Amino acid sequence: MNVLVLDETLELSAPVRGLASLYGWEPHFVGSLHELELAIRAHGRPALVIVNLQAPLTAWELGQRLRSLESDSPVVVLGPPGSAEAPPPLPGVQWLERPTEEAELTAALGRVVSRLGLGGRRLGAGHGVGAHGLIGQSPQLAEVLAKIEKVAAGDANVCISGESGTGKELIARAIHEQSARGDRPLVTLDCTAIPEGLMESHLFGHVRGSFTGAVEHRTGFFALAHAGTLFIDEISELSMPLQAKLLRVIQTREFVKVGGSKPTRTDIRLITASNKDLRRAVREGQFREDLYYRIAVVMIEVPPLRARRGDIGLLVEHFLRKFAAAHHKRVPRLTGRAQELLLGAEWPGNVRQLENCIEQAVVLSENDAIDVDVLPLAEAAGKRGDSGKPGLPAGLTLRDLEQQYILQTIDGVGGNRTQAARQLGISLRCLQYKLKAYRHAEALTRSDGSAAEGSRITPPGSSRRAVSSLNDVLSLGDRRRMLMS
Repeated sequence: MNVLVLDETLELSAPVRGLASLYGWEPHFVGSLHELELAIRAHGRPALVIVNLQAPLTAWELGQRLRSLESDSPVVVLGPPGSAEAPPPLPGVQWLERPTEEAELTAALGRVVSRLGLGGRRLGAGHGVGAHGLIGQSPQLAEVLAKIEKVAAGDANVCISGESGTGKELIARAIHEQSARGDRPLVTLDCTAIPEGLMESHLFGHVRGSFTGAVEHRTGFFALAHAGTLFIDEISELSMPLQAKLLRVIQTREFVKVGGSKPTRTDIRLITASNKDLRRAVREGQFREDLYYRIAVVMIEVPPLRARRGDIGLLVEHFLRKFAAAHHKRVPRLTGRAQELLLGAEWPGNVRQLENCIEQAVVLSENDAIDVDVLPLAEAAGKRGDSGKPGLPAGLTLRDLEQQYILQTIDGVGGNRTQAARQLGISLRCLQYKLKAYRHAEALTRSDGSAAEGSRITPPGSSRRAVSSLNDVLSLGDRRRMLMS
């Protein structure tokens, strides 16, 4: 299929070539309207024309020249930020606001191509391309992408399970954008970012005077997402009473504002996510079984980064280009030692941690090469044994590993929680929630006399061996400062 691309800056080169590999296109790049005219005369009517609208070319001039070509080829125009709100009237032209991220640009073009019926396969069916912003070519990721394509066509509730930083929100957004509700709102509610006492008000809204501080009416997330998609992240953090109310809304498709009496109908698609095993939470009595079966009509499990190490190289390459452009630097290269360190790391923070690591390396690098000294994982490299594997104590559960990593990060930045949260790739509120859980575990340990006061941290479910390894890392003063502050 012959595709003509008018792009003076070659900004569309990588996205178009990526889509060409998916759909079997033959892309031809031109740098001006005159060259576009010559190409059409030489090669005939193209199946698609893509225009990257840049100054000094104006939409008016583009419209005039397109009319003079007398070609009925579909045209996609990528305009500058803000142009999609009131695009110029160009008959037969698909107008898009040009995304700043390469992965978003690829996904946006792919959606238009699918709507025009020009793609032999839908975006996400290929490998090695940033489909939906999810980059990789591993079989594990391909399975996730295939499931996204299947569930997007329907309207069933979807539950996304995976560790923090694996891209659960990207998957929710992809499902929404590929669905029939794609032109309607996608509203995201992060349960870790809202105090428990205000959660019901955020979900369903409230009327003025319904409680102390309710000085005005509030529209809840269910109303905001009407006719669209509501994405509830970390749903396992909802209290049992709120789980019961959410279940009733899902069953009846009606909700009542806090302090109100009149039910309101709601038409939403519900997508939820959790970094905890909800099936285990059901068995332990921490999550309602009936709610689980309502929200998990379709379950998508996202593999951690360490389970798809073959994708690390593609992700690193993407982040190097992304942050080099963001910080106005040339794209650096990785030394052999740096590559070995990145490929061998365990990445408990998954893709979010890798992204943070590469951005820090790009910012700190003083030349075109990135070595281990500018990687946040450089300290771990010095602790590796002869096997080349990370020097982590054996016998740690994933929960213990996360706690150890968080406390070490806080200690490494001198107790600055804001800086630690940024380095971990999580919100400050999420970090504070986790520290509160650690303090609670410490209080339980003291109450049963299993450890001397202030001397040991014993998270729920941890083994004595894991606890010992954690306390070996931290001094007594550090533990008291971090847990009691």
